Amino acid sequence: MKIKQRQLSGKKQSGAVLVLGLTLIMVLSVIVISSARTTVLQQKMSANLRDKELAFQSAESALNAGEAYIQSTRQEEIAGNFSNTNGLFIFDQDRVLDNEMAWENLGAIEAQTLHQVIEKPVYIIEELPEIEVEGNTLSIPRPITNQHFRITSKSKGGTKSSLSVLQSMYKK
Repeated sequence: MKIKQRQLSGKKQSGAVLVLGLTLIMVLSVIVISSARTTVLQQKMSANLRDKELAFQSAESALNAGEAYIQSTRQEEIAGNFSNTNGLFIFDQDRVLDNEMAWENLGAIEAQTLHQVIEKPVYIIEELPEIEVEGNTLSIPRPITNQHFRITSKSKGGTKSSLSVLQSMYKK
C-alpha cells in the first residue's frame, strides 16, 4: 500500500495575520487601560464632590441651628449673654474664621450631626453693633429696637480635608 503525501505549495508564510492580531490586541489594551484610568479619576472626582456637599449641608444645618437659637430666645435673655465665651461673641471685625486654627479655642456651639460627616458641625453667634437709621437732617433719630447677629458655622464632610465655613446675618 502506497501512501500519498501531500505536497505543500511553494509559498512561505510571512506571519502577517499574527502581526495584525498582536497589533490589534495592543491597541485594545491601550484603550482598556486609558478607560480604566478615566473611571478611577471620575470616581475620585465624584467622591470629592460628595465630600464637599456633605460639608456644605452640615454647615448649613449648623447655621439653621444658630438661627433657631436666636429666634427661640427672648430678646431680654440674649441682651447680656454675649461675653466672648460659649459660642456667643461680641462682634470683632478682625475675627477671621476661614481656617481650622481660628476655631480651636472658641468654644463654639455644637449642632446636630448629619450622617457620614467626620465631626459635629459647630457655630458661633456674634452680636453686631447697633445700626443707625439714616434720615434727612430735619428728622429725629429713631430708637433702634432691632438686634442684628452674624452666625458663622463650620463643618467637615466625610474626610478631614473638606472644610466648609458659612455665614448668615440675622435680624431680630
